[in-house]
Amino acid sequence: MSVLKRGAGALLASLLLAALPFTAEAAETPATTPAVPAASVEATASAEATAATEGVALTGDRAGDRATARPAKQPAGAAQASWYYHITASCRGYENAITAGADYWGGGVRTASSGTPVSCTNGYVAGCGISNAVGCNWNYGGRIALSTMVRDFALLSAHEFGHNWYDHSAAGCASWNSAYDVMKTQMC
Repeated sequence: MSVLKRGAGALLASLLLAALPFTAEAAETPATTPAVPAASVEATASAEATAATEGVALTGDRAGDRATARPAKQPAGAAQASWYYHITASCRGYENAITAGADYWGGGVRTASSGTPVSCTNGYVAGCGISNAVGCNWNYGGRIALSTMVRDFALLSAHEFGHNWYDHSAAGCASWNSAYDVMKTQMC
């Protein structure tokens, strides 16, 4: 009987962990820009959900899909081919944290109006396939949206910029420990 109780307790703990409200989801469709580094892992385009946000049809992944990425071990700031992004007015006051997140991957060039648009919201990010997303990267750098609800906004930014090349690495809390940890599924 105690084996059943332990099993039920483990199942309950797993369900509670899966229900945490702070998840970071991103699109899993082929990239067009920026160029994918040779060390990256090919994404699978299964489990897509289409959503409309700000009048634009976007594709995001559904919650609960198994993590497939295993980011290459590379030091933060490792040089890569240049890629471009711009921060929209909705992120006023968060520019330094967004830039710090982009800088984690190296090669990012902040511009006034070209490259990946990065927008911010003070609630959950709509149109990412789940109702409690705090970040989303559509089409590997086509557009990024970030929620200011998270404690470590630079980490969320690094996570979402990381989706330019990588899928999620594993379920769990993202951290600055490694590229693998930056790409975990939740902002805790």
